Amino acid sequence: MKKLRSYFITGLITLLPLVVTIIILVYVFQKLDAFLSQLVPPIISTFLSPSIIEKAGGLISIGIKIAALLIVLGLITLFGFFTSRVVGRRILDFLERRIFFKIPLISTIYRPIKEINNVLFTGKKYVFKRVVMLEYPRRGVYSIGFVTAETLLETPEEGSPQKILSIFIPTTPNPTSGYLILVAEKETAPLSIGIQKAFQLIISGGALVPSYKDELNKALERKLGRR
Repeated sequence: MKKLRSYFITGLITLLPLVVTIIILVYVFQKLDAFLSQLVPPIISTFLSPSIIEKAGGLISIGIKIAALLIVLGLITLFGFFTSRVVGRRILDFLERRIFFKIPLISTIYRPIKEINNVLFTGKKYVFKRVVMLEYPRRGVYSIGFVTAETLLETPEEGSPQKILSIFIPTTPNPTSGYLILVAEKETAPLSIGIQKAFQLIISGGALVPSYKDELNKALERKLGRR
């Protein structure tokens, strides 16, 4: 039963951006189809006789739907072209900061969908290099973090330079906010579930922990073995 529940949550999280996108596209298509269905017949009637229009009614309806579909595909392509340019990206970033990330309800929906889409569908991982587990915010409490950089620093506790990791620890279920900490590599344990699965685990609020218990146990053993 637990496995079925975890599979369901994984599927839901993975499909969420796709489902929302499909709902929006279907809504736009239906509105555009209804608009063209009212606009096109009066225009056609000025060129064709009523008898021909009556006979070709089905073909006209199909043609309108095809036209609506082509317009939607064209708009998506145009939007992709626009946002791939510097000006388009800046405008989109501005709208995200000023509108999508500011309005409470929209922000709650938009942020996770954008993050899931970036990580699961476009393969975009920002500066995340690997996943680690560490004791944070205190001993005995374990968090999952993403390594963003590695630096050799000389700390007061150590006589020689040691590798310090810059780690981003995201919040759950919205992983777009979180904390940046600097910690010695020896205080962390590598987690072998990968960036995509780690995001799924975080977004699920920990519901997928049973699915990754072997990987988590191995990380805990490595962490405890270093003490």
